[in-house]
Amino acid sequence: MFKNYLKIAWRNFIQQKWYSFLNMSGLAIGMACSILILLWVRHESSYDTFHANADQIYRLTAIANEDFKAAVSPAGMVEELPQLMPEIESSLRLGYPFEELFEVDGQKFKESSIFYADTNFLEVFTFPLIEGNPKTALSRPDGILLAEITARKFFGSERALGRTIKINNTDTFTVSGVMADVPSNSHLQFNAILPMTYHAKTNSDLINKVWDSFNFYGYFQFRKGTITSEEDLSAAIEKINQIYAARMTEFEITFNLQPLKDIHLHSNLQIDVPGHGNIQYVNIFFVVAFIILIVACINYMNLATARSSRRAKEVGLRKVIGAGRNQLIFQFFGESLMIAFFSLILAIGMVYLALPAFNDLAKKQLELQLGDANIWIGLMAIALITGLISGSYPALFLSGFRPIKVLKGRMKLSGSNLFFRNGLVITQFVVSILLLIGTTVIYTQLNFIQNKNLGYDKSNLIYIPMEGELWGKQEALKTALEQNVLTRDFSIISDLPANLVTGDFDIHWEGKDPNSQVLFPHINADENFLDVFQMTLLEGRGFSKTSSDNHDYLINETAVKIMGMDVENAVGKSLTFRENKGTIIGVVKDFNYKPLQYAIEPLVLQHRKEGSLAVIRTAPKSTENTIAVLEGIYGALNPAYPLSYNFVDTSLDAQYKGEQQMGTIFNVFALLAIFISCLGLYGLSSFMTEQRFKEIGIRKVLGASALRLVNMLSQDFIKLVIIAFFLAIPISWYAMNKWLQEFAFRIDIQWWMFGLAGFSVLFIALSTVSFQSLKAANADPVKSLRTE
Repeated sequence: MFKNYLKIAWRNFIQQKWYSFLNMSGLAIGMACSILILLWVRHESSYDTFHANADQIYRLTAIANEDFKAAVSPAGMVEELPQLMPEIESSLRLGYPFEELFEVDGQKFKESSIFYADTNFLEVFTFPLIEGNPKTALSRPDGILLAEITARKFFGSERALGRTIKINNTDTFTVSGVMADVPSNSHLQFNAILPMTYHAKTNSDLINKVWDSFNFYGYFQFRKGTITSEEDLSAAIEKINQIYAARMTEFEITFNLQPLKDIHLHSNLQIDVPGHGNIQYVNIFFVVAFIILIVACINYMNLATARSSRRAKEVGLRKVIGAGRNQLIFQFFGESLMIAFFSLILAIGMVYLALPAFNDLAKKQLELQLGDANIWIGLMAIALITGLISGSYPALFLSGFRPIKVLKGRMKLSGSNLFFRNGLVITQFVVSILLLIGTTVIYTQLNFIQNKNLGYDKSNLIYIPMEGELWGKQEALKTALEQNVLTRDFSIISDLPANLVTGDFDIHWEGKDPNSQVLFPHINADENFLDVFQMTLLEGRGFSKTSSDNHDYLINETAVKIMGMDVENAVGKSLTFRENKGTIIGVVKDFNYKPLQYAIEPLVLQHRKEGSLAVIRTAPKSTENTIAVLEGIYGALNPAYPLSYNFVDTSLDAQYKGEQQMGTIFNVFALLAIFISCLGLYGLSSFMTEQRFKEIGIRKVLGASALRLVNMLSQDFIKLVIIAFFLAIPISWYAMNKWLQEFAFRIDIQWWMFGLAGFSVLFIALSTVSFQSLKAANADPVKSLRTE
């Protein structure tokens, strides 16, 4: 019997090539989209799971003022807590990622993503070495660990262990280990690791083992069996907070322990390592994968029911000769499963073809590893679920035909069948409208971010770092920049107003509440800062070039409000910052100095004539000439270093790379889902015209025009679109409003976004339906009436 069903399914598949092609195309595209998304979701959810002790490792994070949550912690606290808490097996500190100039055999390389790490780095984390001993790799202050890709860049195919590298033209390090390339699903991405013992020679935080300066990432490995529940974790956090409160009575800081596996997707923290994901995006795309698969299944159902009248007599004859309904259900499920598994093979081919483009889009290194048994289990599950879902309604619907009616040609659809099928189409419309609204909102928000007035002009700003000899030649650099008309509009600052990571509680002003604890970020800037960045001074004056006093302060509007002052009376008040007593000389209009996910915080600008960055405003259309001038100046003052420059607007745009990638991926899959829906609409319009074929012929004989017939056949779809539109509005508003909550500065969802999506879906639906309607309206009525 089973063999017979397979034969029948295969014959139907071969005889009805166009119908089979539509079914397979819809299911294959839906499966391919779902597989790509699920590969991405799987990769995002797998971060840091490869570490042997992943379940015992936690990162220490800090919370100040309830609103300021940071990924950093004090160096001394991380080092000493294991002595105060026996449940902690070991602790590990990492410094901020930075870049350095490497020199190998006379060749120079500028490398980024360099970390300082404690000696037990390779004991806490599982990064295998391909050269060297993991127990001693960071034991010597002049040792250096290289990632495999960095070692190949420096030494080619030669052995790197024991080779020497000069850093910043001063210190020489010996390669003490080469790590296998860092897995792409690691929240730590680095090219080299330097010993913390080397950093401890000059870093005051490490020398003094401070508990009040937050400049390091701290990790704890707890003993096995210590933390097995949320209650155990809460108890450990409470104990840490009690120890800190007893040690540092003047600060109100609370700490949290973040599981290692949660860092990538659950880190809405400031001063964090770059490259984190977002659990909300993972959830969104997981739902999108499921929706696309359901849309593909609905497409199959619609196409199957569209041909119901052609299968009705087959069903009637089978029932007459003794076939039971269960046998017919089994047959139709067999057909849908066969098409689903054929579609899976086609989908796998599509995935292989699309993976390079998708990886480029998502900035990932995803692979479909068919040698992995888990992958095959997942693929088989997708095909099985798809086949069962897509075949369920056709099997139950077609097998329920009564043989007497269908053999007499009096088959009539019940109201429940019409209701269910219309519900399927409404679901497709709802999905299409939701995806289009989501696409519109995401695009509008990203466009808003790119074009928002940040409070300063970010265009035409080039910045160069103070490296090597430039640190001691800043006056000479200023003189050289002033002498050329292309570079004379410059400012020397400590940090870019793009993603400021500084912050200090040591600030006092007139009338401050002694119990008040407010974190104040700050920027050191010279007298040109306001002019170069074209910021607005609301009151007072800027820094003076002739003043030698480094205790002049500018503050922003938010700082004025927090201090309980007015913009008009803040100027002239005394301000003490980091024990440096000075005077507020001006108030700057609020500007965004952090990503737009964060609200504007109070800011202190301190007058300094030296800094770590030189920012130059170029004249329009003179950027290339300005860079050429900078190369000459840099080469004369700092010949050992190649010129390293970047653009402020490029740095700002990079902060929203994750959102931009998410938006692009969302757009692609939204279009594909709509395309699959069009196949389903084609099926339903085919079904409706087939059901009303004789009616169309009679109306045409009686004088109905083709336009009138198209209008008649399209009315039902217009009703379905309207119903779907009103169902989609509250769902889309809730979902997109929740996404927008991540941004302190965001757009308002406008009515036109809903209208545009609704009109677009209506246009697409009518265009799809009109093709089938025109085909039926232009058919010869004799063909439909000749049996009457």
